[in-house]
Amino acid sequence: MLKLDATDHPTELSKGFDSYLEGEFPKHGQKWKGCTHLYFLVCSHSHWYAVEMDIAKSTMFIYDPDRSCSTDDQIRANLKLITTILPMLLKKINIVTDALAIEQITTTSKQSNS
Repeated sequence: MLKLDATDHPTELSKGFDSYLEGEFPKHGQKWKGCTHLYFLVCSHSHWYAVEMDIAKSTMFIYDPDRSCSTDDQIRANLKLITTILPMLLKKINIVTDALAIEQITTTSKQSNS
């Protein structure tokens, strides 16, 4: 399990991020208040993997069927911006997360086609 420290981040976000929290963006989004999990995709050097954030556990689960494409350091670097912004967004809806853990899910099936 990797530990990411998200305590060294700016103190304010622009108002544009409020549209995410209110479910106005993206189209067909939902309000974040009351959500227990967030799901998003990350692309690194043309390689995609899925991320599930369990808000209660302050943990991001990485679903990457081809671990040979990303090292732990690359994953940390890819998620640095996310681990900076997400705690700030969650704080706006009264959810405090100081540190986010990352757990690699290694049982994900590999996609057989490209």
